Amino acid sequence: MKCIINGDPLAFDREMTIQEVLASLELDAERIVVEYNNVLIKKKDFNEYIVRESDRLELLEFVGGG
Repeated sequence: MKCIINGDPLAFDREMTIQEVLASLELDAERIVVEYNNVLIKKKDFNEYIVRESDRLELLEFVGGG
């Protein structure tokens, strides 16, 4: 299964939830904003959306500092 993440094609061996995609990329879901096919997804819904062939994800990670 291929999808587009932040403009780059990525391949996975199966369809996954947004939560599973974030885990496979070793990203902390608590620090990520996800746009799924041009729709912002709430963190509480990351396990409800299945990423399928040709879907587009935009991931934005919040980084603290000062």
